[in-house]
Amino acid sequence: MKQLLLMILTGMLSVSIFAQSDLKTKIDANLMFAGKDIQRAIDDPKNSTSDDVQKLLFEPEVWKAELAKIINATPDQFPSNWRSTVQDRLDQLSKLINDGATTRSWVAPPFSRPAEESMAKTKFLAYYKGATVLKIGSNYKDWNMFKNSLGIPTNRFVRGIALLKIPKRPFCQVQEWIVKQTYAGGRWSAAKVESFGGGGVFVKCE
Repeated sequence: MKQLLLMILTGMLSVSIFAQSDLKTKIDANLMFAGKDIQRAIDDPKNSTSDDVQKLLFEPEVWKAELAKIINATPDQFPSNWRSTVQDRLDQLSKLINDGATTRSWVAPPFSRPAEESMAKTKFLAYYKGATVLKIGSNYKDWNMFKNSLGIPTNRFVRGIALLKIPKRPFCQVQEWIVKQTYAGGRWSAAKVESFGGGGVFVKCE
């Protein structure tokens, strides 16, 4: 009986150790991809940082909870040093952001496109809960058009930038936006926000 009990306990211990090892493998695999994203931010001249890396850096518990759902685990199962494989790079990026943001300011783009700016602002505010769009402008005075080899328009777009203040983030950040129309059947489609957000460059809030 004692031998049977020992075998059961040994088996349970083996399963537990395997489960912990499997969990660590999944965590490290996801952090490996995040690490590449962190390195891109470090190497970028202005340290433009993606939303995912910002969350890992400034809201690690939120990042951990989201990953836990993906890998069918619970946050309390994560080891205390779960960020250890990327911690040095996170520290390096944090310093670069803090040093750089104090020397960078919002540089207003040369043009204003109220209709497209309003569309982009709506997207930013819906996506980043609690965020504030402090300033916004356009890099283009008019639509930038693309044509095919026959000279027929295919699409046109307006690009701009916005100054955002996002909760749980230090400083403010500049993010890009694009509003686009497509051409078909002799007419332009309704304008829509083709791209916005995804990350930004940290600057002073002024």
